[in-house]
Amino acid sequence: MRQVGVEAGLRFAATRVELTPPPGSPLAGYGARGDAVAAGAHDPLEAVLLSLRDARSAGERVTWVVVDAVAVDGGLARAVADAVGAALDCPPDAVLVCATHTHSGPAGWTRRVHPAFPESADEAMRATLVRRVGQAAAELVGTEREVRLIVADGPAPGIGTNRTDPAGPHDASVGLLAFIEESGAVGGLLVDHACHATVLGHDNLRWSADWPGAARRTLAAALATGRPFGDGRDSGPRPAPTVAVVQGSAGDASPRFVRRAQSFGEVDRLGGLLAAHALEALLGARPEAAGPGPKVRRDTFTLPTRPLPALAEARRLVAEAEAAWRAVATAEGPGPRERIARTRHEGAVLLASVAEVGLPPTLELPVTVVALGDDAWLHLPVELFASLGLEIRAGSPFARTRVVGYTDGYFGYVADRAAHEAGVYEASASLFDAAAGRRLARASIGLLRRVRAEAWPPGSALGRADLAAAAAAGKMP
Repeated sequence: MRQVGVEAGLRFAATRVELTPPPGSPLAGYGARGDAVAAGAHDPLEAVLLSLRDARSAGERVTWVVVDAVAVDGGLARAVADAVGAALDCPPDAVLVCATHTHSGPAGWTRRVHPAFPESADEAMRATLVRRVGQAAAELVGTEREVRLIVADGPAPGIGTNRTDPAGPHDASVGLLAFIEESGAVGGLLVDHACHATVLGHDNLRWSADWPGAARRTLAAALATGRPFGDGRDSGPRPAPTVAVVQGSAGDASPRFVRRAQSFGEVDRLGGLLAAHALEALLGARPEAAGPGPKVRRDTFTLPTRPLPALAEARRLVAEAEAAWRAVATAEGPGPRERIARTRHEGAVLLASVAEVGLPPTLELPVTVVALGDDAWLHLPVELFASLGLEIRAGSPFARTRVVGYTDGYFGYVADRAAHEAGVYEASASLFDAAAGRRLARASIGLLRRVRAEAWPPGSALGRADLAAAAAAGKMP
């Protein structure tokens, strides 16, 4: 495992703010819930802010804002970025707004997540979220402390699998960026893993951050009093670290085949398991003084939307999928196979609805790369399938690349060819076909290569060494 640290000059600040709405408004994430509203909260819904600034000459800043929401649409992401940028006196483009994709958060925070869905946004709820996050960002001013960094990753089995076929493609890894204070304490963590936050089912009517919230709580508690990277001389009190959990290429990943129940106890178990994997990766690493500060580079990818079937054909597919679902439900009752069959029917219904109203010919997707030396985080506004995320990671010129979805907008599923051929829910519900998925993967690799070349120009000593290593690894353009 390679560890990367950054020399003195990097300053870090973090906070979290509770956003839990009162009961009585609809939950997001499951069509099967209908119009059911929240009866209360099991655990708090939060926004976590992690901000890293290079205090050296011409240094940049990056701030992650991670919200316990099913998605953040483009308008909400822009409003949050504007509020945080104003509070921190930095460009809004330096702010990334991510969703944990919990299916037990409010529908009112997000504009409709699919053309076939009704509008769900509640403007008052959205304004409250933006105001609270902006206030939290303002509280960061004057709290920065100098840090070193650790970037690490490792295996993280057991939280989820491919949600159609347990043997199918799945990125069962965890990545982390740790902010290490002078005392050796962990001041903050950015953790990523690819798995739908759907331990809790559609019958749950209580606000919850699902397994990402449990992972945050477990990690913060485990690191609250220790200084695992210190020399033992500083033993005074310190606050618990601030932990953010972001989603990876989770379009076809969920706990469906590994969860033992759809309960809050199971939320704690799977969140705790992810925390244990993250701790193993963290404690096997160490901070080192090397590398530049963060670089944030944005682009916009234009993707063509999918060809749509004739309405009569789309309705035939709905009837076929419904018959298959009811047959499985009658023969087997509730379980993974019934859930897969039911969601295939739901996907066919969505496709028929889109066939009736149509789609624009193209959509504009905001994409962002955050680079720290030889490590990169690619942020996409979609639910990317694992095979495509793994293709991006393999083709990236960075030594380590983490793919983060559900960021700065929401454009639904981007499925691979196998999913489209099989007619699974995610492919039927997607606004894109398999060719668009490959196009997105290639464009993402191209952006990573451009950012890598800027970070380590080929004419520099590090750039020449990097080009030689890339050529040896078969990662040259």
